[in-house]
Amino acid sequence: MSWIVRDLWRTLEERREEFAKLLAQGEIQAFERINRVASEVGAKWGVFLQLNFPAGQSLLDLDELGRRNISLLVYRDRRKFEGITEQELKEAFRSLNPVSFDTAGFGYEGFRVRLPSGRIDCLPGGVHLWCDITPEVLGFLDWLFEHGYQLKSE
Repeated sequence: MSWIVRDLWRTLEERREEFAKLLAQGEIQAFERINRVASEVGAKWGVFLQLNFPAGQSLLDLDELGRRNISLLVYRDRRKFEGITEQELKEAFRSLNPVSFDTAGFGYEGFRVRLPSGRIDCLPGGVHLWCDITPEVLGFLDWLFEHGYQLKSE
């Protein structure tokens, strides 16, 4: 997963002028263009990739774009993990010093994991990052993609 996020960061930087002015002016089209870039990066890797812009949170710095609030879906309809157990998943989260684990619910395996910097929703079909994407988070995501989603970098 870290290879996808790093590709997103690089591509957003390369294509910054497509959306920077619109974003500075508060134009809604900026969000559309940003997610078009994210979608293209995701398609390149065979996943759905989207940046989320939660209401009430402002983007203060373009350098922060894609550094949190990302959704990455691999298997949209998968309800159970394949290749790992929920206990193995919980163990893998321990390196991030989680504050709490809540079950995903709605008939899905997985967790909503609260971290000091936010939350990760980890489901059998994908992951939602509502936290700062640190090197430790990237390391966890690499593990998840290899063991939980059976995907490796090229």
